[in-house]
Amino acid sequence: MKKSTSNSFVNTSSVLSDAIIFRSDSQTVRINTDDILYIEALADYVIIKTELTRHITLSTMKDMVKLLQGRGFVRTHRSFIVNMDKIELFKGSSIVVKKDSNPMVIPVGRVFKKEFKELLAA
Repeated sequence: MKKSTSNSFVNTSSVLSDAIIFRSDSQTVRINTDDILYIEALADYVIIKTELTRHITLSTMKDMVKLLQGRGFVRTHRSFIVNMDKIELFKGSSIVVKKDSNPMVIPVGRVFKKEFKELLAA
């Protein structure tokens, strides 16, 4: 697990159209947005989960939504942002994100459900 000890994102000019750059574990990390499965809130931090890695960085979910706007991500719960391309199944109040043979079940909060369904239908 990699944890950030300083400000999360390098600056707005370092946000590329296909990647995000942030601080994690005293290092600057670049991740392609296509590689991100989901982002999970963790107190004052967020966990950025890919198929191979998990990075923890100092940020808010609100900042992450703003950063990933228009890139195929949707907020499904107050604690989760999901890459729409990685959704395998939607049933009731949860979705399954594909991750090799170990799928992750993520809740869909009632506040976010309507917007989520509209994005799926589009």
